[in-house]
Amino acid sequence: MNRSIRSLRFAWILAATVATSVALACSSTPTVDDEVEPEKTEIELTAEETGMSIEALEAFAEGVALLEDDLAGAAEWLEKAVQMEPNFAEAHYNLGLVYGDMDRADQAVEHIQTARDLDPDVYDYTIAMAKAYAEAEEYVNARRLFNEVVNREPENLTAINNLAVISLREGNEEEALEYVEEILREDNTNVGALNTLGLIYMERENISLAQYVLGRALEQDETNADVLNNLGLVYQQEDDIPMAVRHFSQAIGHDANYLESRLNLGSILLEYLDYERAHEQFSRAVEIAPENCVANLGKGASSFALRNYEEAHSYYEYFLDHCDPDHIPSYERLAELNEGHMQRPAEAIHYYGKLVELETDEEKLERYEATINFLQNQLEQAEQVEPEPQEEAVDEGESDSDGE
Repeated sequence: MNRSIRSLRFAWILAATVATSVALACSSTPTVDDEVEPEKTEIELTAEETGMSIEALEAFAEGVALLEDDLAGAAEWLEKAVQMEPNFAEAHYNLGLVYGDMDRADQAVEHIQTARDLDPDVYDYTIAMAKAYAEAEEYVNARRLFNEVVNREPENLTAINNLAVISLREGNEEEALEYVEEILREDNTNVGALNTLGLIYMERENISLAQYVLGRALEQDETNADVLNNLGLVYQQEDDIPMAVRHFSQAIGHDANYLESRLNLGSILLEYLDYERAHEQFSRAVEIAPENCVANLGKGASSFALRNYEEAHSYYEYFLDHCDPDHIPSYERLAELNEGHMQRPAEAIHYYGKLVELETDEEKLERYEATINFLQNQLEQAEQVEPEPQEEAVDEGESDSDGE
């Protein structure tokens, strides 16, 4: 596999996640006088003010605490919060953002839309909704909402850059360039606009200009994971693999949940036979985004290379079931696994049969059909061979006594 992921991601206008007034720390308890009631915790006070249950607020606080390190864990706690309090707008909002980071765009849209329905006056929800629509490739709705933001705040350069990214995703480079130039006239060091401009040059295969512009962006923000990832792609196109690996690794170092760089780095490591490190990257990618197709396929390939055959089998099957039911290389690998390494001829016949249905190359078709016939003959012979009946053992003592 050799798929590179460009970070055509949508920038936040405000913070990516918003913690409410719910605090994790509890107030201290007086000990001077036993009759003095202990001070209430922030969660208890918030429960009294909002009418929400303490359990839901505690689940929300647990989820927010995990946002940086454990997206799946954060999603689990936030799901509990909205199940206990279906009208908890901010929990829906944060849950939508988490699902966006986990590459689950439909669920991100669902929960952020719920937050907007519950509290339509919160500006952050409109912005997040626009981004969620864009990540779900619902560009008409995304553009409508970003234009609403620009109409309210004409100087909002980040919203304008998001419109540029939409145009670029839609293949309209000229329109994207117009938006970027508008931003850079106001702020010629704007990192988001420089990053988008670098992507425009990459689309036009002007690699030297892309590298120059992305370098300028990195000078302004050396920890920006989007810029680092895209610079890694530029170096990869120039076949400077060490520099590509360095930039993908730096992006991950600044954002451990940066999925695109993990996939790009894992693909390079797999191509250059560094299977252990490739497996680490794809495993982490699957943790971040369990439904991501590239992550699952990469983990299957790296598991196979490490001879973790059962694991490889499960990830290839996932890819076929959820991503591409006609993916010939996955069927080939599964057929190979079952025929040889796992000694499951019946399953191997099933996968070779799928290959016969999908393959158009006559030479390969003949080989697959021959293999099916060979495996079927083996199975038939194994069924025909019955174990020889064992003679009952004769006790020597009995035999001797009978002879006397």
